[in-house]
Amino acid sequence: MRHPLKLAVGTALAVLIAGPAFAISGYSTAHLNLRAGPGTQYPVQGVMEYNVRSEITGCLADYSWCAVDIAGLSGWASAQYLVIDKDGQIIQVNTAGASTGIPVVMAEGVAEVVAGPTVGVVVGPNGNVAAIVPEPAVIQYISATPVPAIAVQGEIVVGAVLPAEVQLYEVPNSAYGYTVVNGIPVLVDISARTIVYIHRA
Repeated sequence: MRHPLKLAVGTALAVLIAGPAFAISGYSTAHLNLRAGPGTQYPVQGVMEYNVRSEITGCLADYSWCAVDIAGLSGWASAQYLVIDKDGQIIQVNTAGASTGIPVVMAEGVAEVVAGPTVGVVVGPNGNVAAIVPEPAVIQYISATPVPAIAVQGEIVVGAVLPAEVQLYEVPNSAYGYTVVNGIPVLVDISARTIVYIHRA
């Protein structure tokens, strides 16, 4: 049974040229957002768990975003965090490009969502950062407290470093800062500016 897709109103999932027969098995190097279209401006509809096998059915011509099918859920993932195992070697999809054997596809059927201006580029992830489990009161606070959303270049994962231009907001009784980046509420280590928790409703 296929999982229901949570899509924004007016957004349709891509109809890809490449079918399942052309899929290449791959993995994510982080707990990675699965989005409704090829870009951080599209809503998150699921998560690719770290190091869990998925089927990469195609990538954009610049190999920046790839269409992925995992456990019956389809969407788009940032190729920066995708790898494949080819002839016993781990290959980064966004840098290896066409040599991965993953076909080039277009995002046909995806309603265009224009990305707003960005304030900087996210760096990372820093592999030494472990995700935290916030106190229930902290989760309740960030769920109920809206702050201005900020857009940055790059996908949001635990360990990613936010640029200095992203304002962090105080969370009562917490050592972490809070903000909303690329549509996702996150908790941030204030001194290192690294994301330590991603709040997925």
